[in-house]
Amino acid sequence: MQRWPAARLSIRSPCTLKPRRLLSSAAAAHVESISVPCASSGSVTVSLHNVSHHPSSAPLLVYLPPFSLPASEGLAGLPPLFHPYPTAAIHYRWPDTAKALESLSSGRLLQWPTPLHDTLFGYDWILNNLSRPGLQRRDIYVCGSHLGAGLAATLALTESHPHQSMAVRGLLAYNGIYDWTSFLPDHPVNRARSHGLDALEGADLPEEGSAFGYLRQLMPVLFGTPSNLFDPFASAVLLFRTAGMLVPESFTASSPNLPPSLLDAIDELSGEPLHGDDGTVPGVDVETAPKAPRRGYLAFPPRQSSLRIPEALLLHESAAPPPPPGSWRRRRRSMKKARAGRNDFESQAAELAGLMRRSIDKLELRERMKWDDEFDGWEGEAQRRVRVGDVGRVGDGGFELGEKGEEMAREWLEEKLGSG
Repeated sequence: MQRWPAARLSIRSPCTLKPRRLLSSAAAAHVESISVPCASSGSVTVSLHNVSHHPSSAPLLVYLPPFSLPASEGLAGLPPLFHPYPTAAIHYRWPDTAKALESLSSGRLLQWPTPLHDTLFGYDWILNNLSRPGLQRRDIYVCGSHLGAGLAATLALTESHPHQSMAVRGLLAYNGIYDWTSFLPDHPVNRARSHGLDALEGADLPEEGSAFGYLRQLMPVLFGTPSNLFDPFASAVLLFRTAGMLVPESFTASSPNLPPSLLDAIDELSGEPLHGDDGTVPGVDVETAPKAPRRGYLAFPPRQSSLRIPEALLLHESAAPPPPPGSWRRRRRSMKKARAGRNDFESQAAELAGLMRRSIDKLELRERMKWDDEFDGWEGEAQRRVRVGDVGRVGDGGFELGEKGEEMAREWLEEKLGSG
């Protein structure tokens, strides 16, 4: 196996770790910590778990933790599910509380896109130092949950090159947010709720105290400005479709009828504010104001690229159970309308999986039919390659995969990588 230059690293002695956070003292001896420079933005820690105890031909797991943790805690946080496999964990920096941001000298610089840059620098180091000599093949499978799941999805979708000797071949993600714009007021799912299409009173209440609600509350701290939510590398579904909405001025405001920059310019020229408190412009025909663009599909992967939709298992916890029958509205609502206003881990996974499958059917397989005379038997290929799994209820506010989820993930890993 290719060894990395000692000058680039700072290897921490296993004895500096907290043994109580590891399953055994033997496990501690198998962890190496590397500090990878990120240009002028400090460095990111990559920890190698059991990498030196497997042949270089063994498939490699790249793990993105659910949250940003101090390196000393993150090194001991590899889920037992991954212990049988050589694993490289990228400990991206993404403080998830305002207090954590304020305690850092770099402050807001660690908001988005810092975690993306950390992930890419870490992945680049892995390619340069853990690949096999020459053009010998080594497969990578990216795994992550919660915040790490979104980063893992982006990494897998943009680094899945089947003809490269070392590249991403698969994605295992749990409880990811793949469309952060879905939390904005103008998103269709929230417009549906505001127009009364949700079938349940207090439709948002089940999210209180849940993992999904917690991530939604973190959004302003994580991203800093609403425009960052529209980055396809933050919201993976936007690799496949347009957002279908304008960028709002804040996380809680609807998109204005006119762009903020234009309103500010008009205010400055006229010497008095032109727009009202509601963001509208008096005396301006609404029909002349910019309208939110319609959603449209994008060709991803691009036709001229070597990318391919990777195999994937998108796991999610079950949606919150419906309230008791007594809380149903008097007006009868169809379940179709109820689903129109739903936003949870299940709907997030379902949309990303649907877009990935659509790309396989509409782009990859259709293109292959043009030149493969023996093209046959590919019906159901998209569903086989991209799977979705419901792990059940895992407890309010919990971030664990749960027994059922671990079994589903273990079976998928054994199918792709073997038993380790």
